[in-house]
Amino acid sequence: MEDEGFDRPFRFIVTGQYLAIHYRGSDFEIRRDYHARGSLFYLSDDGQTIIYNHIYVGALTDYPDYEGDVFYIRNGSQYLTQNGQWTTHVDDAIKVQIDPVGEYGDAEPPIPLPLPNPVINTDNPISADGVDLYHPDKWFSLYPITGDCLWSGDAGQFESKLHFGGNPYSVGTCFQLSEHDGKTRICSDDGKYLVVMMEPSVAAYLDEGCKQHTRFDRCSSCMLHYTIGYSSEPLEGFLLVPKGLSTMFVLNDGLFYYKVNVLKGSYAELQRVEGIDEASLFQFVA
Repeated sequence: MEDEGFDRPFRFIVTGQYLAIHYRGSDFEIRRDYHARGSLFYLSDDGQTIIYNHIYVGALTDYPDYEGDVFYIRNGSQYLTQNGQWTTHVDDAIKVQIDPVGEYGDAEPPIPLPLPNPVINTDNPISADGVDLYHPDKWFSLYPITGDCLWSGDAGQFESKLHFGGNPYSVGTCFQLSEHDGKTRICSDDGKYLVVMMEPSVAAYLDEGCKQHTRFDRCSSCMLHYTIGYSSEPLEGFLLVPKGLSTMFVLNDGLFYYKVNVLKGSYAELQRVEGIDEASLFQFVA
């Protein structure tokens, strides 16, 4: 234990549910609560073992369809269930994710207040931690599901583009979502909206015919040169098309989808694609 770095603190998310995971006495305890009010755990340097209060208390096992993003909590040959019991049947186990906690030095991270009504409308999409995405009192982190974005992939702005950097997703830009005319507006914490855009440096090299096109023209020469960026105006918004687990979606602008394009280890942008199977999965975390 003395060799552990203790540099990866996190709290558990129970996928799609408004639940917090605590560790009390000598076992896990699951309560209906905001996930960030659960116990603070650490991930061992081996990337699997769970540490609480300087004690090894279990291990993470990948959920097969989303390795590196979704997990089971395991203790030997048994898996944790939603009622806090252990089972040998993995199909009965809860699917969890981890929410990395920022740097607070020796101080304990702040514990947020609970939400009395996490779901406003059951028809609305929900976050990874079971909160209504159109909740007027919540802001969300955008989480790209790529298998390696737990400790990187923070959403930010480079020039006018949305990009994902080399820090945990949980310290990236926060967004508030709202529904308008069947689409979702995504507004950042500095009042800018996510929109479809083309970089001026790219637009400058288009041929004259393409310069007359809009972002919704199906032109093989220019339609895939668009990305997602920031604007002071909301424009049309996006469709959050469900795909994967109940909290996951792909981004669609009405015609095209978007995938994470990693340009280097700590920098990725969104690339426009035509097919849903090419698109990247995303979640929001409250």
